[in-house]
Amino acid sequence: AVAAAAVVAASASAAESEVVTVLVAVHPRKSLVPVHQYDRLPSYYVFAGLLFSPLTQPLLHEWGDDWYNLAPRQLCGRAMNDYQEKEGEQVVILSQVLADEINAGYQGMQDVEVRKVDGEVVRSLRALRAAVERARGQFLRLDLQDNKVLVMDLKEARAAHDRIMAKHRVPHSASQDLR
Repeated sequence: AVAAAAVVAASASAAESEVVTVLVAVHPRKSLVPVHQYDRLPSYYVFAGLLFSPLTQPLLHEWGDDWYNLAPRQLCGRAMNDYQEKEGEQVVILSQVLADEINAGYQGMQDVEVRKVDGEVVRSLRALRAAVERARGQFLRLDLQDNKVLVMDLKEARAAHDRIMAKHRVPHSASQDLR
């Protein structure tokens, strides 16, 4: 969209002024957290029982009519106040942990934002998936909100993945839009 504005440019003497028309390209700011998800199935990615998804307002509405007061405060803040800096940017959350011995102790970590994977800033669910799948070290490290850190032995996590998927009857590691 283009907006036109008339500006009065005054010179040193007040009697000499002219009207200048300036054209400025403007674009509405796109919310970082989508408000509506009509006709779209939720996106997800599962690795070693860790279920990741993008934060959406419909997800926040799962806390009920008073979701703004009941959902995690930091997630509400991201939903109400933040805007995309780059096209396709998302807030990615660790939504749930599907119980298994490989992720024992992490079951309480749910509905928290994932900030980094092995030191790489997470910009979208697709980027998180790519970072997890190309990880090559001994451990996989996830930096979460509030300075929480989740660390798993990468080889053991990969070995446990199929077992966890079968145990919890999850047919695919990723939603259709990520496959």
